[in-house]
Amino acid sequence: MNSAHFAHRLASANTTIEVRVVWHPNPFRVRHALDPHRRPLLLCRAGGALDNALTSNDAVVLNVCRGRDQLWIAGWAAPSSGTSAFAAALEFAATRPLGDLLDVGHGFGIYRVDVAEIRLRCGDGPMEEVDVDDYAAASSEPVM
Repeated sequence: MNSAHFAHRLASANTTIEVRVVWHPNPFRVRHALDPHRRPLLLCRAGGALDNALTSNDAVVLNVCRGRDQLWIAGWAAPSSGTSAFAAALEFAATRPLGDLLDVGHGFGIYRVDVAEIRLRCGDGPMEEVDVDDYAAASSEPVM
């Protein structure tokens, strides 16, 4: 399996991930899913700590750890609202159905991350860059 496929496999893991928001001192734990274009969707409580830390189109770094493997996805998080929030909730539910998705727009919100850079470390190996286009085109079975 090449690095783009493995990065997609880690990114689609059914796990809570850590998100760092630029200029904010603390990381946040968040539930996530991927949209059909492999962009992360972040589900957070409206008015919660992550929602308050994010403004419009903030730079973020997502950290996914699975055993000794580590994936960093850097990009910009933009809030979804109105019909785009409904569409994002449906995309999220397609791979990770959660009850809180029923409250998107009324207590929960979804941020879509436009991916700019991906780095992957397998085991004790070096951190390597993964081509964003290769990652977006990769297909693999998600890790449960």
